[in-house]
Amino acid sequence: MKNPIEYFFHPKSIAIFGASDRQYSWGNWISVNLLRYKAYGNVYLINPKHDTVLGEKTYPTVADVPEDIDLAMIIVPAKEVIPTLERCATKNAKVATIISAGFSETEEGRELGEGLRRVAKDYQIRLQGPNCAGFYNASVPINASPLPPRFLHESPVAFITQSGFVGNTLSIWGPTRNLTLGKYISVGNEADLTLTDYVEYFNQDPSVQIFFLYIEGIKDGERFSNMMRDVAPKKPIVVWKATDTTDVGRAALSHTAHLVGSDQVFQGLMKQTGVIRIHRLEYGLLVCHSLLKHPPLRGNRLAITMQGAGWAIVLTDALSNAGIRIPELSEPLQAKLKQLLPSYRVSVKNPIDFGAADTMDFSIMIKLVKLILESDEIDGFIVANVGEFAPFDENAAILETQLASSIYRLETKCQKPIYLFTLMSEADSKSIPLIKKKMPMYHSMDELIEVLHAQLFHYSRSK
Repeated sequence: MKNPIEYFFHPKSIAIFGASDRQYSWGNWISVNLLRYKAYGNVYLINPKHDTVLGEKTYPTVADVPEDIDLAMIIVPAKEVIPTLERCATKNAKVATIISAGFSETEEGRELGEGLRRVAKDYQIRLQGPNCAGFYNASVPINASPLPPRFLHESPVAFITQSGFVGNTLSIWGPTRNLTLGKYISVGNEADLTLTDYVEYFNQDPSVQIFFLYIEGIKDGERFSNMMRDVAPKKPIVVWKATDTTDVGRAALSHTAHLVGSDQVFQGLMKQTGVIRIHRLEYGLLVCHSLLKHPPLRGNRLAITMQGAGWAIVLTDALSNAGIRIPELSEPLQAKLKQLLPSYRVSVKNPIDFGAADTMDFSIMIKLVKLILESDEIDGFIVANVGEFAPFDENAAILETQLASSIYRLETKCQKPIYLFTLMSEADSKSIPLIKKKMPMYHSMDELIEVLHAQLFHYSRSK
């Protein structure tokens, strides 16, 4: 039997209620984007007040549409949503996305929210939302969101969120950092379909390799738990969830009508199911892509090399306090490293101060990293300050990009992760955007630690 969620992503006919010429309106954004889908299915604009919208013919009511409807996009005032759905039922609508707000997240709208659930059940129309921000799937492609299409990129990451604008922000923020989302759906108030339903659907999609979830509260905790246990061993699931403070609980209720629930219970569930919980939402995309792009981190022993002893102290301090070991390398390994780094000042105990070796020959750095990676003494490597030479010399951008390519090949060959660290951003250094096309980069201690903890937890659960 066909999963009804399939009708969102592969509809043969779409009706848009509230299609509009008015700029910066939901009816305009959604209509502009879905009209691009006309190569794959028919798109009908419903607007009783205008003969045309966006240069396209409109229909006064859905009854005037010449065929049945797979997907209804509903962008009308809350009180008109239920009558609109009832009219959609006469056209055998399969699913509906309700952008409209003003339901169970408000005192006045609770009765309307109950009415939505009743209509969905009576007419067998599956509902996304209400109070949601639509969806997209870059690999179809279909874009029923307000986002311009330039922000949609094919990617193995599926983002399922109880906040639409979090999805919008990450969809815009990510691509410039080579951190893309391929599938995105905003679940809103979950009057019918829930976050769990979308995980179940995307789990059957071979192009989805990892999930990223934004959660304020869980409906049907037992079913959610069972789904996490089923999916997490096959495809990593990265979750940011609101904690259970009083202020957060109040905010979540007024946003999506979700009860946050016990944080202690949720934390226990994450450990049982192998789901990766992150503490900072903005690191979620980075964690997802790190799990996809790096080999597994099989233990907590890391080596560090950098330009200058200051970063050695800072990194060692932050990582060791986070439970990551920076072990002293063995005497035989140190002796081999000293042969590579001919200087009386060189420090090779771990961290390895490459800058003290009186040379910036990146070929020597690659030999150094390879020698340590091939030992049994460490599980991963941090290379600091890559990307920081381009501001001094334009030719350095080429050299640093070549270095990143060599590091990527070495990581692939040795099957141990190498993490590139710098505080500089894309705006600071010309080489950083080029390097990020090769492999991920990390720009703060916190995000590096978040990634390391996620990789360690994921490997420990997958063994």
